[in-house]
Amino acid sequence: MKWNWNVPFEPGFRARIGRYTLYAAISGFMVHLGLIGLKTLFPDWISSNFLAHPINAIYTPFSILLFFESYLLIYYLRQSTTFYIGKQYEIIALILIRGIFKDMTHLDLQAGSFQTANNLELARDLGAVMLVFGMIYVFYKISGIQQGLKGIKAMDEDTIGPNLRRFIRAKKILSLLLLLVFAFLSIQSLVQWLAESSKDMIQQVSSGNTIDPNAIFFDHFFTVLILSDVFILLFSLLYTEEFPTIIRNSSFVISTILLKLSFSAEGGMVQLFILTGVGFGVAMLYLANIYEKLKTKDP
Repeated sequence: MKWNWNVPFEPGFRARIGRYTLYAAISGFMVHLGLIGLKTLFPDWISSNFLAHPINAIYTPFSILLFFESYLLIYYLRQSTTFYIGKQYEIIALILIRGIFKDMTHLDLQAGSFQTANNLELARDLGAVMLVFGMIYVFYKISGIQQGLKGIKAMDEDTIGPNLRRFIRAKKILSLLLLLVFAFLSIQSLVQWLAESSKDMIQQVSSGNTIDPNAIFFDHFFTVLILSDVFILLFSLLYTEEFPTIIRNSSFVISTILLKLSFSAEGGMVQLFILTGVGFGVAMLYLANIYEKLKTKDP
C-alpha cells in the first residue's frame, strides 16, 4: 500500500491528532500528579525537582500541547506563510505561560522585599505574556486573517498563475521536510528527557539542576525554523519581486532569529529578545501592508 504524504496535512488527520493530544495531556497530567503523590509518601525513594510541587504537574500537559502547536505550525505553512509565522508567536506565548508555572514554585514569599531574583522573573514573564498576546492579536488583525483557523483555506492551484503555483509546491515540499525533522526531534527529545528525568529521580539527593525542556526541544526546533524562513524567502522569489514582500519575509527571518536567541539568554534578556522578535515582526508586517496600499492608490 502506497503511503500518501498529504495525509498529515488533511483536516481529518489534524482533528485526530488534536483529539489524541488532549487524551495524552490529560493522562500525562494525572501520571505526573501520581508521581508527586508517591514522592510525598516515599520521599527517600524519589528525588526530583519536577516532583517537588503539585504546580509542576502542569508542565506535562503544557509540554504535550506545545508539541501539538508545533505540528499546527507546520500544518498551516502550506496554506499561509503569515499564519505560519503567527503560530511561531503563539508557541512562544505558550512557552512563557509554561514558564510562569515554574516561576510560581520558586517565589520568595518570605523575603522582606518583592525584588528578589525569582519574584522579578515572575513579574517579567507575566508582563511579557500580556504584551506578546496583544501583539499576536495585532499581527492577525493587520494581516487580514480575521476568522482564525476557519478563515484559512488552501489555494486552488488550477486557478492561480504558474509562478505562484511553483511557490505553493515548494512550500509543500518544505512542510513535508519540516514534518520529518519535527518527528525526529520529538522522538530524540522525548528519549533525552526521559533519560535525564529517570537519572534525577533515582538519585537519593537531588542535584538541584532542573531540566530545561526548552533547551531539549524548542532551541533546536527554532534553529530549524530559521532555515525554513530563509527557504520561504528564497521561494517567494519564484512568484514575485515586489519589494514589500521581500522585506516582509526577510523580517520574519530576523524575528525568528531573535526568538531563538531567547532560549540561550538569561535574566531579563529572555523577555527582551521575545518582545523585540515579536514586535519587529508585527511592525514590519504593518509597514509592508501600508506600502502595498500606497502602490495601489491612483497617482
